[in-house]
Formats: sequence, structure tokens, C-alpha cells
Amino acid sequence: MLMIEKSYSLRLRMLTRTSLLLLSIFIILSIGVWHYARQAADYSYDRLLNSASLSIMEGLHVYGDQVDLDLPYAAFEMMQLANKDKVFYQVLGIKGELITGYENMPIPKKIKAMATPLSFYNDHYLAEDVRVVIRRKRLSEPAVSGWVTVVLAQTLKARYEMMNDILYRSLVVLFGIMVFVMLVLWFAINRALEPLSSISKSLASYSPLLAEQMEATPIQEVAPLVKAINNYQKQLLANLNSMKTFIADASHQIRTVQSSTQAQLDIASQSRNLEELPEHLHRIREEHVRLTRLTNQLLAHAMVVHRGDTKITKKVNIETEMKQLLTECVRDNAHRSIDFSYQSDGDIPLFMGDSISLREAVRNLLDNAVLYGPEDNQIELSLHNNKGRVDIIVDDAGVGIPKSLREKVLVRFERLSDSVNGSGLGLSIVASVADAHGGDFFLEDSPIGGLRARIHLLVGSSA
Repeated sequence: MLMIEKSYSLRLRMLTRTSLLLLSIFIILSIGVWHYARQAADYSYDRLLNSASLSIMEGLHVYGDQVDLDLPYAAFEMMQLANKDKVFYQVLGIKGELITGYENMPIPKKIKAMATPLSFYNDHYLAEDVRVVIRRKRLSEPAVSGWVTVVLAQTLKARYEMMNDILYRSLVVLFGIMVFVMLVLWFAINRALEPLSSISKSLASYSPLLAEQMEATPIQEVAPLVKAINNYQKQLLANLNSMKTFIADASHQIRTVQSSTQAQLDIASQSRNLEELPEHLHRIREEHVRLTRLTNQLLAHAMVVHRGDTKITKKVNIETEMKQLLTECVRDNAHRSIDFSYQSDGDIPLFMGDSISLREAVRNLLDNAVLYGPEDNQIELSLHNNKGRVDIIVDDAGVGIPKSLREKVLVRFERLSDSVNGSGLGLSIVASVADAHGGDFFLEDSPIGGLRARIHLLVGSSA
């Protein structure tokens, strides 16, 4: 069953998917801006901490065998640049003793074991998140030799304020850019879809029954659509013209048979000679048989054309289909003294095609051989495989068709004689089926004396 997708707006779908892409980009850029803002705040205030710790370190002096500190005012003046933050400091002597400042300042064991002159890290002290700098200096005095340590910590309020300020300002700019891009995209999408609106308006004003074509467009992406619409219109007009011709011909043929039947009925009803009545009834029966055959073949022709247009195909086992068809034909003509036979190469490949229309075509060939052949006719159905090409052949021992008339009989409603109850559609149906399968249909002289009808199929190209 054909599933029809729920209708949607191409404009809205394009805008939605583009918006999702832009949102993804916005999120990625926001994460990048957040990292940049944090690094910028850390870099700025780390420099402040570094300068203050260096100023404190320069205030260290050695008096005799003691390390003393003249706490510089400039160090704390620097820290006033972040006036909302608290500052904690600690100065340790060469033996780790406290010279001045807060006790129990957090110094990770890993950093304490390292002999680096300068280290930065984040920690927690007195219920506050702090940024800590540790600066070391080696003293090489005769009485004092070793490392002294300055630990300086600052709370993070100023850093967060700076980071948030950078982040918010950047996000506002990014959001503005995204809104601008969305507006540009909306305008661009509307402009891009304008040709489709123009085509829709043009189609609404055109009649499919007129030969007027849509104007070509210079837009490369839209040009194939316009070309496809024009080609579809050509095919539609061709099919309509073919259908009109077929309906007109079919109507004429049916009216002719009906008129003939009616005339025979009128003659029979007015005749007073009972001896002539069987002859009239026989003629009426013949006309009825002719009308029945004509109706059946008209329906068959319509079915074959329809299935050819809709391209209904599946894997077909030609040999199996032909055997079944010949069996049905033998059964239907069991009251006749006709010799039916079947031959096959035995290695016929599967074929991608329409088994129903293919059976109808071969059935018409067999019926024609029965209808136009002698009472003791010989009919042979054979299959031959020749390197990806399969021939379906029907031979008979009838009178055949002159070479000069073989093209004529392939035209619809063309008959060689009005004396035979034929419709003139059988061979036309076969030719239509062969063409729908990308093959050919030939009429040739048969080795057994009559006509050979050969359907030539390219199995390799169709499979």
C-alpha cells in the first residue's frame, strides 16, 4: 500500500533545520566564549596576585639569623582593585614556621613538594572559594639559607563579575548576530522558493489539454522541474490523443458489428421462410462471436496499455508461464484436430516484466494461429535463449501473411479480410507488450509452412 507522507511546509522545514544548525553553532560559540571569559578573568587577576606576592616577597629581610618582613603597603593597595574580594596571606620561613599572616593556609601536598618558584591553584579557605598564589624565594645568607614562602589568596567575586560581564556582552552580540542571520535566511529562503510559486501560478493558469508549454527558466535548479513538467504534458497529450483515436476506432468497430447483428435480426424476424431461419441464426451467432472477441480484445488492449504505462514488473519465470498458457490453449481447443507442441532450450533465465501482459500477448498469438489456420493446423510454441536474449516463438502451418502486408497488420483494427471473425487487435496487442518490455516483435516465414510470430526480449537488460 502506498504511504503518503503528511504534508509539510518546505519553507518552515528549511527554516527549522537552519535554526537548529544555528542554535548548535550558538551553543558551541557560547561554550567557547565562556572558556575565554574565564581564562581572561583568571589571567587578569592572576597578574594582580602575582604582582602583590612579588611586592610582599621584596619586603622580606634578614636580620642576623632571623627572617623579618616589612609588609609593603603597595601590595594591599594593588588588591584594592578588587575591592569586593577578601585577601588572605601567609609568610613562612625556611623551616616552615609562620612569620606573619593567617595560619593554616591551604597548600596542597603536591604543590608543597614541588620546588617551583611560582604556583597558582584554586582552593577553599574560611568558607570562601579562593584563588591562591604561592611564591618561593631562596635565601643564601651566611646565617640563613633556604626557601621562604609567600602564600596569597583572594576570593573570586571580582573574577566572576569580570567573567560574567565578558560572557554576557559576548552572548548579546552573538544573539544579535544570530537574529540577523535568521532574518537574512528567512529573506533568502523566500527568494529561493519564489520560482516554485511562479511555477504553481503558471500551472494553475494552464490547461493540460492545450499544447502550450511552460516557459524555460534560467535557474539551473528549477530548469529540470520545468522540463519534466513539459515532458509530462507532452506525454499526457500524446496519451489523450491516442486514447481519443482508440475510442473512436473502437466505437466504429463495435457499431459496425452491432449494426450487422441488428440487420441479421431484422431479416430473421421478417423472413417467412423457415428454411432460411437456421442460416440467419448462424450469421447472428457469428456476429455475436465477433462482437464478443472484439470486446475481449478491446479490454485486453486497454489493460496492456495501462500496465505498460504503470510499469508493473516482477520476476517472471517465462518457461513456467508459457507451459501453463499452452496447456490452457490445448484444453480450450480439445475439440479441434490441431497438433500443439512445445520446445525450449531449458535454460531460460528469469525476466523482470509483467507476466499478465506477457501471457495476454502470447495468448493472442496462439488464438490467431487457431483462428486463421486450417482445421488440421500445427502450432508450435518454443523458447530460445541466446546470450541474454530470449525469443518467444509461435509457428503455425497456416496460409501465413504476405511480406508486403506484415507491417499493416500490426496497426490497430487492420485486418487482411472481412470474411474472418477477427478484430484486428491481436497483433497490435503483442507489439504493444513487446515495446513495453523494451523488446521487439517480428512476423516471419515459418519453417513448418505458415507464419512465425517472434517476440524478442532482452532479458539481461531487464533483469
